[in-house]
Amino acid sequence: MKTASNFSNLALAVLVVLMLGATTVWAQSPKGKVAPPPPPPIRQEPPLLPIKSVADTLAPAGWTRYEVGEPARFSLILPAAPGASVERMNIPPGVAVTVRNYLSSTDSGIYGAIYVEDLPAASLNESAKRTFFDGFVKGFAQGFQEGMKANGVVGQLQMSEQRTATAGWLAGYEQDFSFDKLTGRVRLVFDGGRAYAVLAFWNALSSNSERSTFFESLKVNQKR
Repeated sequence: MKTASNFSNLALAVLVVLMLGATTVWAQSPKGKVAPPPPPPIRQEPPLLPIKSVADTLAPAGWTRYEVGEPARFSLILPAAPGASVERMNIPPGVAVTVRNYLSSTDSGIYGAIYVEDLPAASLNESAKRTFFDGFVKGFAQGFQEGMKANGVVGQLQMSEQRTATAGWLAGYEQDFSFDKLTGRVRLVFDGGRAYAVLAFWNALSSNSERSTFFESLKVNQKR
């Protein structure tokens, strides 16, 4: 039987997590109401955004700050240059969003971010933000379990209580989880019609200072 310390397998599991987490948001229409028609079919995927490394004295040894976009839309500190993917998705009710995934891994863990664009900013009150986060976390848990099972790792994902969180000047929510000898966290914050999820899971090789630096490193460009 495989163990949860095999991070090549975990990387695959995380990719499943990212997609399932994003697509479960607003998955159902309120009871008693007629769902609006879906947006037109998406014909072309958006282009990938450029990624570049920049100096940051706060980065732990071997870690680097990476900027996404030109000009930069956001940046964060990662242990290695992230792999990137992008997908245009239709999510109910009648919303088409762009989901950008960034993933970086080391022997101690996997660290990444999800950048979601084109959310309906006018309707994103606190209740809607909480619903978004709830759906995201449920998708995260489901995707993680399925991804791990597909890689021969058997276990039960344990989730903590949700709590409010901030990243720079942005506010949102976060939740911790554990699986076998792994610990993880998902933090999701909002900026108008955009959402930024910073997430990681790690083993005993990870240090508190590395994790703290990573989760506090998100910078969003207010002038983009």
